[in-house]
Amino acid sequence: MRTAAFAIGLLYLGLVGAGLEVAHPALFPSEPLVVWTAPGEGVPTASIAGASWPVAWCQVAETGRLRWEGSFPAEAPLGVWLVCTDRGCHASLRVPEAHGLLEVEAAPGATLILGGHTRIADAAGRAFFVAAPGDYELVAAFGNERLTRPVGIRSGERTQLTLILATAEVSTSTTVPGHIVTLSVRIVAPRDLPTLVADLALPAGWGALPKPGLFEPLSAGELTVRSWRVSIPADALHGEHALTVGLPDLGVEARAVLTVADRLPSRVVVCHWDVTADWLDLSLPCEVTYARLLWATSFVGRELPFAGRVFTRSELDALAAEWQKGP
Repeated sequence: MRTAAFAIGLLYLGLVGAGLEVAHPALFPSEPLVVWTAPGEGVPTASIAGASWPVAWCQVAETGRLRWEGSFPAEAPLGVWLVCTDRGCHASLRVPEAHGLLEVEAAPGATLILGGHTRIADAAGRAFFVAAPGDYELVAAFGNERLTRPVGIRSGERTQLTLILATAEVSTSTTVPGHIVTLSVRIVAPRDLPTLVADLALPAGWGALPKPGLFEPLSAGELTVRSWRVSIPADALHGEHALTVGLPDLGVEARAVLTVADRLPSRVVVCHWDVTADWLDLSLPCEVTYARLLWATSFVGRELPFAGRVFTRSELDALAAEWQKGP
């Protein structure tokens, strides 16, 4: 029953009023309570279930604020504590040493799931879990974006994790030498960046526009997409090639794999065909449209460009069914 009580208590933790800042939203009995206040703000007080408890505070002046470190009495109970000053309150949770703590920094509003429990990252992108020791999979979702990460929880230990969504994808999984593809990276970050630094790592002889460097600002919690047109040289080696986007300010990189071949699957040819220019454009998004189906119809029983083989009626029917189904 104690575990269930802690799970319920987590729903009510957080900032009650303006002013107070805490080091951790949850702590073990062996840890002091660390808070910061503005100059002139009152001495913090601590209470649980409406009853005040004496806490021995040690005060240290820092630039523009005061740091308070409080020691609980040995008999102080576990549970949700309310720490207050004359300007605001903050709820914190004391948890048993037999459990472990996971503190997550993610995009504000992100949905986080661990061990069947769900949390929503607050306006600062923070959330936490109290869990029994073991190995878990943390799932983070923001809109249609999804990220999973293995996490180990240990008794009496605090694990801190920053989640940054950075996924790279190319406009086609397969290309032929001498063509251009679009490389895009989708980013959801837990904090604002005044400029986004992006570095590309491409196979030797390959080019990209725009050139890597500084890009527009990144807003916390918002999906940001950055794209490059990547040129594959005519003498590119066949096989799989890694395209990597490094984001040094976020400490992550995103990687996509592109296969260079001497011919393409029929579907890739049709869904990337530029009907107006009457040419293959692999930088376009793959989409089966009515105009492309009409174009492909004329190749039934004949060799399809870039496919190196005869286009069949069954292939056309499969593409027509995809178009009828819609996105």
